[in-house]
Amino acid sequence: MTGWILRGALVAGATALLSWGFIRFLVLTARRRGHLAVVRADRWHAAPTPIVGGIGIALSVVVGLALARGVLDEFRDATSAAAGCVIALLAGSVGAAAMGFWDDLAHFVPSTKLAAQCVCAGVFLWMTGGIELSGSAPIDGALSLIWIVSVMNAVNMLDNMDGVAGTAVTVGLLGIATVNAVSGNLAIAMIALVCAGAVVGFLGHNMPRARVFMGDAGSLFLGFMLAALVLLGPRSTIPVTGFGCALVPLLDMTIVSFCRIRRGASPMRGGRDHMTHRLVARGLSEGGVVWLVGVVAASGAVAASLAAMWSSIAETCLVALAAGFVCAGALLLRMCIKVDGPSDVRSAAFSPFVKVLLDVVTVSALLHLGYLIRWDFEIPPELTNSVAWSLPVALGCCIGVNALRGEYVRSWRWTGAGTRRAVESSFVGAVCAATVIVAVWSPDRLFSRAATGIFLVGYPLATVAVRTAVGWIVR
Repeated sequence: MTGWILRGALVAGATALLSWGFIRFLVLTARRRGHLAVVRADRWHAAPTPIVGGIGIALSVVVGLALARGVLDEFRDATSAAAGCVIALLAGSVGAAAMGFWDDLAHFVPSTKLAAQCVCAGVFLWMTGGIELSGSAPIDGALSLIWIVSVMNAVNMLDNMDGVAGTAVTVGLLGIATVNAVSGNLAIAMIALVCAGAVVGFLGHNMPRARVFMGDAGSLFLGFMLAALVLLGPRSTIPVTGFGCALVPLLDMTIVSFCRIRRGASPMRGGRDHMTHRLVARGLSEGGVVWLVGVVAASGAVAASLAAMWSSIAETCLVALAAGFVCAGALLLRMCIKVDGPSDVRSAAFSPFVKVLLDVVTVSALLHLGYLIRWDFEIPPELTNSVAWSLPVALGCCIGVNALRGEYVRSWRWTGAGTRRAVESSFVGAVCAATVIVAVWSPDRLFSRAATGIFLVGYPLATVAVRTAVGWIVR
C-alpha cells in the first residue's frame, strides 16, 4: 500500500503541474482572443476574467490518466474493468465539459443544459451497464441519473466565488480516493487522485483574486466526476460517501433553491444569494470563506473515510452528517441578506424539477413494465440486465427531447395543442430511445423487441395520463 500511495502522489503531482501549465497557456490565449467573463450584477467578480480553466482541468485529467497506466497494472489491460470505468468516465465527463464550454460561449437556457446533462449521465450509465443500488433496475437507473445531474448542478452553483468550488471538490475527491483505497478499489482511487491533482493546479490560478474561472466547462466536468466516482465506489458506502464527499455543493444548492423558491424565483437563475455571499455579508473575508469551506468539506470526507474503515459506524456517520447538514443549513438561512425578501412561495419556481422527476419515474416504470408484460412477469435470467443497460438510454433520450422542446416549463393542464405537443415529444423521445437501443445492441447486451415496442406505445399514453392528472390536481 505504501508503494501505491507514493505512485499515486507522484501521478497526482504531475497532473497538478500539467494543469497549472495548461491553464497558464489557455489564460494567455483567452485574453488575446477576448474569451472573458464580463462583469454582471448577479455575479461576484469585479473585472473581466478568462473562463477557460475547465478546459485545462479536463485536458490535464486525460493526460494524467494516461500517465496512470504506467504505474497501475489494472489500467494497462484495455479489456479490464478499470479500463472500462475510465472509458465510461471520460465519455460522460468530456461530453459535460464540451457542453459546458459551449454554454460559456453561447449561454444556453436551463432546459437545454438539463437535456445535455441527462444525455451525459445516460451515456455513462449505459457504458457501465447500470449501477446496482437497491436491486431494482428501474429504481437504480432513476436514482443514478438524478444523483449525477444533481451533483453536476450543485458544483455549477457553488462556483460563485474565487477558490470555493475548487477547494470543495478537491477535498471531496481526496475523500473518495481514501474510501476506495481503504476498500481495495485502487483504480477508482487513482482516478480520484488524478482529478484532485488537476483541480489543485487550477487553484494555483483561481484563489482570491482569481486570474481565471473554471466556467461551466469545469464545474460540470468536476460535478460529473464527483458524482460518478461515488457510484463506482464500494456499494455499501455509497450513501455516506456521496453525502460526505459532496457535502458543501449539496448544502449550497439546498440553501439557494429553498430561498429562491421561497421568494418565487427560479433556482436555475444566477444570483448573489449563495452561502458564500451570506458568509461575506457577515464579515468573513473571501479567503476566510475558502478556508471554512475546506474545513466543512474535510469533515464530510473524514466521516466517509471512517465509515469505509469501520463499516459498523457507517450508519452513525451518516446520521451525524445529516444532523450537521440540517444545523449548518438552518444557521445559513438565519444569515438573511437583502435579496431574500419576504416569503412568497410560488409553485412555478419549483414545478420544472417536479415535472422532470415525474418523467423519470414514468420512463423507468414503463420500460420495466414492458419487460414484465412480455415475459408474463417472470423475466428470463439472460434478460435480467436488459433494463439496467437500456434504462439510461431511455431516460437520456426521453428527458432530453422533452427538455429541448420546453415541456418542463409549460403548463401540464389539459389543452388540445398542449396535449398534442406532449404526445409528439414523448413519442419522439421513445422512438429515439428505441432506435439507440437497437443500434447499440450486441451479443452480450440483450434486449426484448416486444418490451421495447410496449414502451414505445405505452410511454406517450402514460405521458397524457400523468400530465392530465397533474393538471387536474393543480388547477
